Amino acid sequence: MIEKIIKYQVINLRYLLIVPFLLSCILVTAQDTEQSRQIIKNIQDLSEKDSLPDAKDIILKVIEQYGEKGYKSEPFYFHNLYRKTSVDAVLNKDSIESQLAHMRNSSDLISRFVIRPFDFSFQYARSNGKSDEANVTVLLFEDYKSIFADNLNKKRGQTIHASQNNGIFETIGHKNISYFLDEIFGDINLFKETNDIMLLAFKGPLHESNTETYTYKLLGQKQIDGQTCNEIAFFCTNMKENAFAGNLYTSIGENPKLIKAQFTFNNRESANFLKDILLTHSFSLQDSIIIPVKQESILLIGDDANRMMAAKRTDIFLNYNFDKPDQNIRWGVSREKGYFRRDTTFWTTIRPIPLTNSQKQIGNLEQAADSSKRFRRLERVISLVLSGSYSLGGIEGPVELGPLTHFLSYNDMEGLRIRVGGNTTIRFSDQFQLGGYIAYGTKDTRVKHQANLVYSLSPKQKYLWEYPKKLFSFTYASDLNIPGQDMLLMNRDHFAQSFTHAPTNNMSLQRIGLLTFESENSSNLTYKIGGKITYDKPLGVVQYVRAISPTDTTVIDNITSSDLILSLRFAPGERFIQRKEKRTAIRRAAFELDVTYRRGIKGLFGADYGYNAVNFNLFRRFDFTRNIAQVDTYLSGGKIWGRVPFPLLFIPEGNQSYVFNSRAYNVMNFYEFATDRFIAGSVNSTFDWSPIRLFNPNNKIKICVGSKIIYGPLSEENDPAYHPDLFMFNNGIRALGNTPYAEFNIGLANIFNMIRIDYSRRLTYLDSDDTTEGNKITRGTILFSGSFSF
Repeated sequence: MIEKIIKYQVINLRYLLIVPFLLSCILVTAQDTEQSRQIIKNIQDLSEKDSLPDAKDIILKVIEQYGEKGYKSEPFYFHNLYRKTSVDAVLNKDSIESQLAHMRNSSDLISRFVIRPFDFSFQYARSNGKSDEANVTVLLFEDYKSIFADNLNKKRGQTIHASQNNGIFETIGHKNISYFLDEIFGDINLFKETNDIMLLAFKGPLHESNTETYTYKLLGQKQIDGQTCNEIAFFCTNMKENAFAGNLYTSIGENPKLIKAQFTFNNRESANFLKDILLTHSFSLQDSIIIPVKQESILLIGDDANRMMAAKRTDIFLNYNFDKPDQNIRWGVSREKGYFRRDTTFWTTIRPIPLTNSQKQIGNLEQAADSSKRFRRLERVISLVLSGSYSLGGIEGPVELGPLTHFLSYNDMEGLRIRVGGNTTIRFSDQFQLGGYIAYGTKDTRVKHQANLVYSLSPKQKYLWEYPKKLFSFTYASDLNIPGQDMLLMNRDHFAQSFTHAPTNNMSLQRIGLLTFESENSSNLTYKIGGKITYDKPLGVVQYVRAISPTDTTVIDNITSSDLILSLRFAPGERFIQRKEKRTAIRRAAFELDVTYRRGIKGLFGADYGYNAVNFNLFRRFDFTRNIAQVDTYLSGGKIWGRVPFPLLFIPEGNQSYVFNSRAYNVMNFYEFATDRFIAGSVNSTFDWSPIRLFNPNNKIKICVGSKIIYGPLSEENDPAYHPDLFMFNNGIRALGNTPYAEFNIGLANIFNMIRIDYSRRLTYLDSDDTTEGNKITRGTILFSGSFSF
């Protein structure tokens, strides 16, 4: 089930992405629905299955033929791909008026504020060739690209010529919806060992290693597009396997080739929230080479054909060429200039299949949506939840205020913190953004501020940080910060961080200037280079104190550092949803590696210290078969070369709030430990079971177990006990010793499909020592967070 795969993402984002999918559907008829049902029914009703001829030998020959003559086995290949993905509402024409009246007259909150804003769309229902049905296309995505390969030199490439996303959910982001649908539709090749669809891995029936999993029965012969073919039913007897079931049509003869496949899920429960799914793949021959020519995927949601919700994707493969490519061809992924701004004439010329009557109305529907006050009001609410910002000048205005969750917060040093900020949007400029904030604390009466400027080398559709990023940014900030946390990415003044189990009284005033260039490529390899200047003045209980002699000390008012920074991130296969500069993973990469190198240059812009520092983070997720459990593992480490005081050492990220943080140490205080070398690891496991199922077998609550550990005794090089010129540890900050810091957590997730509750407890460093005076040690606490599954 999808719910067993997707966990611990941002709840509101996932709910709002599914809203358009559940409130709408695509051009699908009752006939399409019946085909999916009929496939399974025919297989279930096969009389005398054992007496039917076994077709495994034919299948093995089909696999052999594809391996020898499939187009991907050629030294070179080239083809164009046209893809159309649409989302429609399917209505019964005779009941449109009654459904509209019911929508307008219902008084419950869901109908009034969620369903009724869509009433304007009914007037755009159009018949698409079936007399009793009318469709409203609410989303229409089209892409046209060239795909090519040089198998001799192991090179791959594609050029995106055109792409357009139309519909009435722009506030969510059409690219985000497109990425989401990409993961739902998956990438299906029957000849692959595993195929991803709906975020699950299904076994391909035409991969040799899976022929023991599937059963193949020869039903007879059938005419397919004028050609006589063998009709072979395939299915899996083990209903717990993620497998397909359907019919394969192969040519007749000594060397059979696949002509067509029509199939669905072997186990209807695998569809979870889907009512039906129907997949059709068609193949042909060109110069004796087997080529796919068309693929269709239909996903249906709803009770019957009159209230259907679904999605359909059609891929058309054309213009195959197997000649050696031009030497000047550009490998990798490239995009033609203005690829997402193609006009109607261009699309009419290249489109191999026409738009339906309902799809032709998408422009009129968008205009009607812009004119509907109810719909615009709903869009504004969705935008607030997604981005946390309020747009000025309309839902897609040129300026927005936010994040609203940071307007008010509280901490022990500032008291009540009031912050007002905002930024320009893509409506102001599709390559340039200005932003920043001003904040004021009622207790420290100090004004803080931040200003940033971002420039993208290429125009973007909704956010400047859209994939692939290539952008310059400059930020200047003057604010209080907790050492060990990145002030420019900080979350400390989020409203939820106002409630803590230990005092926040050890912050510094930091003034930071940061200039960076960031670039990512089609392989999800990202690099960032930059320079950073940091002025740090302690204002809390922690002081920067040197021991002049055993009986005399001196207080240092501030320190300055100047860093050159190079960082790399590699996350192959990662798919995500963009929210401004933040990304929420739909599918985590097979592994994620981050490496950062910092060179501190003494004397540059008044810097007090010189040093070199390297740290890395490695993530790996393990999914156990049949979705018994999911295990997320993290490994990190780092080392500093050079003598520096503790504010410039590695400071593990603590968490004093009541919000569970999977990356931080949840019962470690802020600014509690420092070290110049470390190795750390964590394991977070989610099991598809909880004790509640002993009493309620259908309950979807899951149990979570995790642990974190960090080891890294401070070396003599940076220990003030050996070097009096270094700052003494004091008032809560101490060196990480020979004993590793460790903690564990246990909890329940998917409570009401959206809440997670954990109990976290530290296992070491349970007592205060001389350096923790005045700083409470929390041994264990209850923490809350979001959890969502379909």
